[in-house]
Amino acid sequence: MSIAHNQLQRRGMTLRYSDVTSERHGFTVHNLTLTGFADISLSSVSIQPELLTSALTFSPVCTIAFRGASVRIGRVMKFGDGSFLLTGGREVLVEDLHTNGEFSIDGYLTVDTSSMKIGRADAEIKFPEEFASNISVMKNFLPLVQEGGKWYLRRK
Repeated sequence: MSIAHNQLQRRGMTLRYSDVTSERHGFTVHNLTLTGFADISLSSVSIQPELLTSALTFSPVCTIAFRGASVRIGRVMKFGDGSFLLTGGREVLVEDLHTNGEFSIDGYLTVDTSSMKIGRADAEIKFPEEFASNISVMKNFLPLVQEGGKWYLRRK
């Protein structure tokens, strides 16, 4: 199955993708871009529902793997390839989050769906040295802390 060249617009955000293909145990969205305050682009995103886990926890759970992820907020930040386990609910849980780009994340976080803010988090963040001057701005809206020369997205 394939769905081609689609676009959705809502609340100042535009979502575009070239096609969707069925995969074993899920589906893959190709050439996904989300534009608005930030521009997010991915070469592909594969979504695999975890049906048994969802039934046992009474919450939607899925594994998400992506390739070629980048985010532009002024400057392009390349996150590369990665994956995570997503559990939905009043609080969205992102576990086992890993990316391998020049900007990388390794850890977990939760997002409160009513406020759209990070709840709990513990994830190491790596970035290119030339980005270090931007951290002071990022600390204004993300719970970033520095420990032992490493940066973490952390809130307990």
